[in-house]
Amino acid sequence: MIIKIFFILLILANLDNSIWSSEYENYIRQGDFYFKNRNNITISVKAIENINRVIELYNKAIDLKEDEVIFYKLTKAMDFKYNYLLTDEKYYQEKRDNYKFLIERINKFCEKNNCNESKYILYSWAILTGRFGELMNIMEAAADGTAGKIKDYAEKLIKIDNSFENHAAYIILGRLHFKAPNIVFLLTWPDKKKAKEYLEKYLEKEPDSLTGIYFLADILWESGEKVKAKELYEKVLKTKPRKDFYYEDIKAQAEVKNKKIIDF
Repeated sequence: MIIKIFFILLILANLDNSIWSSEYENYIRQGDFYFKNRNNITISVKAIENINRVIELYNKAIDLKEDEVIFYKLTKAMDFKYNYLLTDEKYYQEKRDNYKFLIERINKFCEKNNCNESKYILYSWAILTGRFGELMNIMEAAADGTAGKIKDYAEKLIKIDNSFENHAAYIILGRLHFKAPNIVFLLTWPDKKKAKEYLEKYLEKEPDSLTGIYFLADILWESGEKVKAKELYEKVLKTKPRKDFYYEDIKAQAEVKNKKIIDF
């Protein structure tokens, strides 16, 4: 009798694990489906509804099971929402709270797991720390060591897998070296020459990236190579946004237009 009860409990436990695993995988599968479709929805209200659905599904998956990949997926979804869709100043506090919450949740996960060799976590840390840093003032970010953290994450990512997420580490480091200020005793490593080298390396790998072309144009413009910079700005404006990178490309085009350097 005892043996029968034991086997019944064992079967029920396995059944419960199977249901739990199936539910987790279903949330991931649905989230991936909607996320893959993000650039096909060009009406902003619908695009926001779609990405909110993605974030909700990924959060449900995380509540069942935390791992490096689901944190990476949620990071990408959140970055898409706030970097390309909800960019208005009125979303400042919402962005700050959500970035901070996800950073803290990943950090807590990494207290129990070795994340220093995870390309998924390194990428997530670099993106989230960068976005959170953009919401700080310059001195606050410098005192916090924000730029140094991003640099460390991206350099480690290059060593582990330099092609990860469309060679993202190169564009992260290129923009970081260009934008981070030199502050005596606080921040002395930013280097415009390195910024150019990283972005040129990035564009060798991703030549169709309008964001990469625009970032390189910024460096050339500031260094005095204005003719070449204008050519690149014009290329950004005249290129049709790519289907799979629609929102990224139209953001690059909008930012170039706002510079009012090119007549169009």
